[in-house]
Amino acid sequence: MVPAVSVIQEASSVTASYTYKLEEDCVRGYVDDLEAVKQAVFKILMTERYKYVIYSFNYGVELDRVMGRGKAEAKALLPGIIKDALLADSRIRDVGDFEFYDVDSSSLGVRFTVLTDYGEISTEVSADV
Repeated sequence: MVPAVSVIQEASSVTASYTYKLEEDCVRGYVDDLEAVKQAVFKILMTERYKYVIYSFNYGVELDRVMGRGKAEAKALLPGIIKDALLADSRIRDVGDFEFYDVDSSSLGVRFTVLTDYGEISTEVSADV
C-alpha cells in the first residue's frame, strides 16, 4: 500500500526583479525592485550585443554601430540604439532626456533617464566614434 501524501505549495514572494547583488569583485546578497533594474541597466549597457555567445541576440547594446561615424551622426543614432537595448527589459517603460557631451576627441558621452516600473534612473554611457 502506498501512503497518501498531500503537497501544499505556497505562493512565491520572489518577484521577477529579485536577483543577485553584484559588487565590484563578487556577488553579495540580493537586490529587488529599483536596485535590481539599475543593475540590469548597467549590465545591458556594458554588454555589446552579438559579441558573447552566452547571451541571446536580444541582450546588450550595439554601441559599436557608431564607431567611425563621427559625433554628429552618433548623436542621431545613439538614442535609438540605447532605447532598443533597454526596452527589451519588460520592467523598463521609457528612455529619454538624452544629453550629449564630449569625453575626448574620439568619444562621445550621453546622459539619459530610464523610466521603470519602480521609479526613474539617471545614467550615462560613452561610445567611441
